Amino acid sequence: MIIDAVILGRLEAMQAQEEATSPRYNYFQRSTTSDDINEDGRNVLVMWLQELQTSLQLSPETVWIATSYLDRYVSSGKGRSREALQDKHKYQMAAIASFYMAVKIYESAKLSASTLTKLCYGYYKKSHILSAEEDILSALDWRVTAPTPLEFVGVFMELLPERITSSCSVSDGLLESCQKYIGHVAMDFSFAFFKPSVLGASCLACSLTEADILSSTEKKLFWIQLARMTDFHLLEVMEIQDKLLLVKEIPTKKPAASKGT
Repeated sequence: MIIDAVILGRLEAMQAQEEATSPRYNYFQRSTTSDDINEDGRNVLVMWLQELQTSLQLSPETVWIATSYLDRYVSSGKGRSREALQDKHKYQMAAIASFYMAVKIYESAKLSASTLTKLCYGYYKKSHILSAEEDILSALDWRVTAPTPLEFVGVFMELLPERITSSCSVSDGLLESCQKYIGHVAMDFSFAFFKPSVLGASCLACSLTEADILSSTEKKLFWIQLARMTDFHLLEVMEIQDKLLLVKEIPTKKPAASKGT
C-alpha cells in the first residue's frame, strides 16, 4: 500500500532521530550520588512539574520531555552534571531548567524565566535558571528536538482502521488517553530507559485496550503492521503496557465507536 510506504519512511526517519536520545543508565546507582538524591526525590519533582503543567494548561508530554532532558543531562557526566548528583538544590535546579527548556521548545505558550522564578516563590533565581539551561544544552550537544512518544502515537494511529482515524471524537479520545499514560511514564524512573517510539506504542496499546474499539482481526493486523514497520520488540511494548494498566489512578476516556468485523 502507498500509505504504508509513506508511514514507513516517516517512522524510519523518526527512529533514526531518536537514537540521539537513546536510553541512559541508572544514575541513582552511582557511588558518588548524594543520599538526598534518589527516585523518590525525583518523583516529588515530577509531581510538582505536573502541577505546574496543569496550572499553565500545558501538554502532559511537556513534563515527559523535561524529565528526558533532566535524566540525559545528569547521566551525561558533562558540564556541571556531576554537581547535580551531589547537591539536591542543583538537581532541582536542573529539573526546573529542563522544564523551562521543554516549554520554550515545544509549547506555544510563553513562560519567561522571570515568571518561573515567581512560580518557584523566588527560591531559584532567574540567573541560576538561565545558567543551568546553558549547561544542559551544552551537555546534550543541543540535541533537544528528537521525536516524542506522542508524535510516534500520531504516526502509529495511521495504521488503525479508517473508521477510527476518520472520527475526530474517537481519535481525540485516544490521544487524550495516551497523554495521561505519558504523564505516568514521566513519573516512573524505570521508563527513562526506553525509547520514545516504544513508550508511544505502549501508551497507545493501553488506550486501545481500555477503549476496546478494535475487533480481534483488527488488533492482529495492527500489530503485524507495527512489527513490520519498526525496529523494536513488541514483547517489550506489551510488558510496559501491562505495567501501565496496573496504574488504577489514571483516568481514561473511552472513545465511542463500534467494533469492526
